[in-house]
Amino acid sequence: MKHVSFSIAVLILIASLGVGADRAAKTRPARPSLSKALAALKIPPPWFAETKIQWKTSEPWKKARLEIRRLLGLGTEDGHRQAVKLTYLYLKKNDIGNGHEWPMYLFLGGQTAWATRAFEQFLGKNPERNTHAYINLMSCYRTFGEYAKAKATARTALKNLPVDQWRIANQAAVYDALGDLYAELGDTVMARKNYSQAAALYPKSKQPYGRHLLVRRAKKIRGKIDLLDIDTIKPGKLRDGKYPGDSIGYTGPLRVTVTVRDRRIADIAVRHTEKIHQNCITIIPQRIVKAQSLKVDAVTGATVTSQAIAGAALDALRKAGRK
Repeated sequence: MKHVSFSIAVLILIASLGVGADRAAKTRPARPSLSKALAALKIPPPWFAETKIQWKTSEPWKKARLEIRRLLGLGTEDGHRQAVKLTYLYLKKNDIGNGHEWPMYLFLGGQTAWATRAFEQFLGKNPERNTHAYINLMSCYRTFGEYAKAKATARTALKNLPVDQWRIANQAAVYDALGDLYAELGDTVMARKNYSQAAALYPKSKQPYGRHLLVRRAKKIRGKIDLLDIDTIKPGKLRDGKYPGDSIGYTGPLRVTVTVRDRRIADIAVRHTEKIHQNCITIIPQRIVKAQSLKVDAVTGATVTSQAIAGAALDALRKAGRK
């Protein structure tokens, strides 16, 4: 009976993916064209020649991948380019494990069009047990406004979930990604539905390790549900002062201090333990202050941290008088 119930639930979700997501199409910002980006893509790109690598490629991949993550964690253009070039060099010499990190590091390095092509190629050859790759490909498609492709990718991910103890956690992750997609489309009903499914599933995961993180993941998603109903902040509705707010980032707790001056958001300082955050620690607060709104675009490759900052800011603004 458990297997029958699960199958029905998946079929219901798959059927719902094509419904109601385009309600806010007229208000969405214009996205770059994926077809044009792929047509202009050169591999390797011209900047490879001027990007210097301070790493001996004779070192094994298991060491190189740590250096690549360090470079990505710098949050700089040069760091990203070094990381991408170093990964490419290991790819060309066929020393890169099973290859799943190649498109992921392209994505984290800001090479979204290239990452899209690499994810499509990798998943074409390895369709099973790669939920994280499907979710990253969904993010790539969303960057280019290819929402139909993102939803199709979610359907494929649900059909290729692992069959072991990780199945429930991976299913929850797909629901979470769908919540992000529908939230971006402005369909709060479908976003809330998928977020709620993910939050309910995570605590039920039978995964062999990392179970202590499941409650935190569910809490993180409930924070996203809170953010669905946040409208533009109205000047004059907040009390001046400094207010702390807490949330959960990708790797651990995240705290912000929001400064309200003249009844407007004047500054947001962030304390965190994130390792790869794509400089969203600076970018997201700037966007919130400029827009005087928590509804700002996440930074590509750092969606979780971006949402955590907004969630912590919401927590702080409640203390500042925001209802």
